[in-house]
Amino acid sequence: GMLPGLIAGLYTFEETNIDLGPLARFAGARFLHDEVVGIDTDNKVVLCRERPPVAFDVLSLNIGSTPGLRVPGAKGTVIPVKPIDGFWPQWEVLRDRCLQRRNETHIGVVGGGAGGVELLLSVQYRLRWLLGSQGRSSSHLHFHLATMGKEILPTHNARVRAKFRRVLQERGVEVMTNSKVTAIEGPSYRLKFENGGWLDLDEVLWVTTARAAS
Repeated sequence: GMLPGLIAGLYTFEETNIDLGPLARFAGARFLHDEVVGIDTDNKVVLCRERPPVAFDVLSLNIGSTPGLRVPGAKGTVIPVKPIDGFWPQWEVLRDRCLQRRNETHIGVVGGGAGGVELLLSVQYRLRWLLGSQGRSSSHLHFHLATMGKEILPTHNARVRAKFRRVLQERGVEVMTNSKVTAIEGPSYRLKFENGGWLDLDEVLWVTTARAAS
């Protein structure tokens, strides 16, 4: 939940993370730093990569989700927001790359839900602020939001949608609805849409519906 604020520069990286070692000791829990490779429900044990199986009576899974990169050309090309720990270092590289550019740069977010809208506005705010702090204009940066839905923020009420449509318009963001991405072609990141349209981007952030981890 703090990711948009972290991207926007409102929080430091340390403020958005919890050190699990001290937290586990405080709670009287064992902290096992390992990768789970399987779950044996018959014998009620969690199978780990490095340590012996861990027995359980009750098991809670909170491992997050992974990006749904089923669109041809997306894998290895776009920057998925999930998993979040993998997104942060990629964002730092994207940020520095955008700050070094002087020519026209088009930054796109695929996904019109709350995550996509929040991320786009946070990225735009941060890049504009950083360029402004260097005495530079951000007029060469152009932002685009593409969604397969007929409107943004489909799970929110009409007033919220109307407010964010206005905010995005005021911030100069091109919003493309009914634009389902069917393929991404390189090397210039051309997004091809189901409706026959296309969009050329320099940077692509992927904030579509995620799927369960394998």
